[in-house]
Amino acid sequence: MHCERARELLSPYLDGELSPDEQRSMAAHIEECDRCARLATEFRRIGRTIAEAAREPAPHTLAPRVRAALVQATAAEGEGALLLPARPGAVGWVRARPQMHQAAVLAAACVLTALATWWVVSASDQQRRLEQEVVSAHIRSLLQERQIEVASSDMHTVKPWFAGRVDFSPEVKDLTSEGFVLLGGRVDYIDGRRVGVLVYKRRQHTINVFVWPSARSESTPPRSMAQKGYNLMTWSHNGLTRWAITDLNAGELRQLQELM
Repeated sequence: MHCERARELLSPYLDGELSPDEQRSMAAHIEECDRCARLATEFRRIGRTIAEAAREPAPHTLAPRVRAALVQATAAEGEGALLLPARPGAVGWVRARPQMHQAAVLAAACVLTALATWWVVSASDQQRRLEQEVVSAHIRSLLQERQIEVASSDMHTVKPWFAGRVDFSPEVKDLTSEGFVLLGGRVDYIDGRRVGVLVYKRRQHTINVFVWPSARSESTPPRSMAQKGYNLMTWSHNGLTRWAITDLNAGELRQLQELM
């Protein structure tokens, strides 16, 4: 197995997502290749860091309990009283006092608020995890001898190269006249899937633009952040999500985003 193919399969290999034959082939290659072995060690370290930062997921029973509480509260609101089980040993139901009804509605609202809070926190964790993966992939590319798999400034060469390598067609632009030189592209692995990467150069600064299909059809405005000395920006447009990362200043990164 060549190192180029091994680097492409390294993340799914560590996640146990390859076929048995590919897993054995990768294990043998890592045992023989010091460079790929060091890369695998770095991947594992990054994975541990991300796992340690994860939060405990909400229990599967929470959502059904919230729905049941809301249904009961809504029914009670319409009838003017809340039905509660009779005392132990008795048969049937009794009507609760209005105060009990209000307490039940309040409890349901509290549970719903807790669920909404958990959803917001989970979305925030997902965003932070993506940031970590993008930064790690950018750093890996800078450590490799070959950052680019298809080296060309011609967008008509780079764009068709992705056909068959990713399950979508990335939009490729040559922005040389605006000061962002297209160097080429490659395939990487982010958020559990193969993604396209467009590589640009601004003076001596490398810019990686990771691209994959967006989960939502509507566009989202650019959002900037900084991590480990790098500036990042993410946005969605024309059904594609993009993450750009570089050690350029944020203003120039925003300029690239506007041109794309």
